Amino acid sequence: MSLFVGILGSIIAAAVITLITKWVWPNLSDRCLYRGIRVEGAWDVIEERNGDSVTVGRLNLKQQGCRLNGTSTRTKTRDGKESDRKFNYHGSISGNQITLIFEDARGIGFDTGTYVFTVYNDGNTMVGMSTFHGKAENKIISEQRKLIKTIS
Repeated sequence: MSLFVGILGSIIAAAVITLITKWVWPNLSDRCLYRGIRVEGAWDVIEERNGDSVTVGRLNLKQQGCRLNGTSTRTKTRDGKESDRKFNYHGSISGNQITLIFEDARGIGFDTGTYVFTVYNDGNTMVGMSTFHGKAENKIISEQRKLIKTIS
């Protein structure tokens, strides 16, 4: 009988610890302790091409405290062709600076890179750089990007 009580107590303790670490603490820290900028939601990705601003995709971010993750769909390539590439993101926000690492969702090729953005005071605009390996150039490329929050 005492063996059964010990096993049951261990299972209950494990369940309580899991509940606290996976749900209670992350939600408490996100809602009560984090006081920074909120960037969760959908953002249009805009590039400058030949003097024009072109929307080339959409980034969907989720935020828990200072931690960010999300996905994006790229609708146009750097040379203007249609695209349906998808990327996964993870990163963080500190003050008004966001750092994101992205990887091809399908794991095709060596498609990984970073975004570093500054969130403007309106909370609806981010401006920064994307750094990645350019296949056509066979070198590291850094290009300016602008994100505009979409109305959803």
